[in-house]
Amino acid sequence: MTPALPQSVARNRLALHGAYFLGMAGIGFCLPYLPLYLKEDKGFSDRGIALVWVLAAVAGLAQFPIGLWSDRAGVRKPFLVAALAVLAAATALLPLAGPAGVGGWVAVGLLVVLFAENGPCRATVESMAGAEATRLAPPGGVGAALGALRFWRPVAVVLTALVGGAVAEERGVGWLLGPLAAVQGLAVVAALLIREDRRRPEVVPAAETVPPRSGLHLKDPPLWAFVAAMVLFHVANAPPGAYLGLFLKTDLGAPARHLSYAFVVSMIAWSACVRLVGWLSDRLGRKPLLVAGWAAMTVRLVLLALAREGWQVLAIQLLDGLAQGLFAVAAAAWVTDRLEDARRAGEAQVLVGCALVFGSAVGPAVAGLVVADLGYRGTFGVLAGVGVVATLVVLVAVPEGTRSARSKGGTE
Repeated sequence: MTPALPQSVARNRLALHGAYFLGMAGIGFCLPYLPLYLKEDKGFSDRGIALVWVLAAVAGLAQFPIGLWSDRAGVRKPFLVAALAVLAAATALLPLAGPAGVGGWVAVGLLVVLFAENGPCRATVESMAGAEATRLAPPGGVGAALGALRFWRPVAVVLTALVGGAVAEERGVGWLLGPLAAVQGLAVVAALLIREDRRRPEVVPAAETVPPRSGLHLKDPPLWAFVAAMVLFHVANAPPGAYLGLFLKTDLGAPARHLSYAFVVSMIAWSACVRLVGWLSDRLGRKPLLVAGWAAMTVRLVLLALAREGWQVLAIQLLDGLAQGLFAVAAAAWVTDRLEDARRAGEAQVLVGCALVFGSAVGPAVAGLVVADLGYRGTFGVLAGVGVVATLVVLVAVPEGTRSARSKGGTE
């Protein structure tokens, strides 16, 4: 009676990975081109761009109630489709919106918030796709499933950035939004191909017949210690995304192409390690990889503060990709394990996602208060101190997260 199940799982994985790949492709525009587009085409000031970035990250917290709702409904597809559809609409409308008066500025700002890397649409896609990937994972294969899914994010980002770079010089940065809108529309089509069977909920132990116990995590200090560590990870790691290009250009005198190279190097390192990270996390446990990820983030910041040449920054960016890949898989797998209920996979993913967007909002805001006085090197040094604290929290207060370790008493 079960031979058809592997085909169903394979089809759903293909549709899920396709929707995720296409949905994340727009980040390849957000990271290198969106600030330039807002400044040159829409007339935003540097302060206005920073404000929109913070608003987008705060709006990304909307994924939390969505994740809880998806757990109660027992489905991910409707939320994934809706988020991708809104994202496609925002991508198509952004070139048409103009800052004519206050209403125009508000319209552009709203569309940018919906389109942004950490905005509510992509944050929801990230969380719902991760939850669906864990549902489709075989027993003991959550880490590998998350690694296989998140492999496609850096691949999509690099492809978009490289293709965009080749086209933007001839047709302008804004022209890229048209093809991107079509790509985001294809992501909706791919998500619609996922077939969720409400009669086959996520696999749970036979004796576990009670509803998902939302709220139990409120009495779980190790979980909240890890949430704090995740927030601190992004408080430390997010500001270099805004200042790295300026540091390369003004302090190191590096050519402009080094900015795109630094971005591509990080994404390639991420894609190269993320599947291996998933495989190792299922075999070695989550905590060793978590400690490695937080430590890599911290060492990267220390080395940036000490860098004297542009090529050194490019090499250091390998650590950024490694840290991001370790976080993307091991953190989500740890929280999934900690909640110990496959029906709460949405809640697990949005806990990780909310920590990401909250830290990504707080980090640049705090760094903006000190960068004028400390300079880029001093700011990187302060952020490295935050990274040290975050790493110590993971090392001391966060136990192993795998079920196998917990059954042996390894976490209590």
